[in-house]
Amino acid sequence: MGKLLETPKELAERVGIPVSNVRYLIREDMLDHIFTAPGRRNPKIPSGAWERYVESFTIKAAKSESSDAASGTN
Repeated sequence: MGKLLETPKELAERVGIPVSNVRYLIREDMLDHIFTAPGRRNPKIPSGAWERYVESFTIKAAKSESSDAASGTN
């Protein structure tokens, strides 16, 4: 069983991004999180939050006619 909560630093190390980016996503309410101390301090990220963030903010590539012509499909 994985960890239920992880710190911004742990998430950053796990997914390979700077911790400042994780803190920005928390500050802008783009990444699910909870605060474990009064005064909106000590944020923790619940398990699966990163995966939900990636899924909801992923921009799907539009299929264009030029790529169809290059691949030989019509």
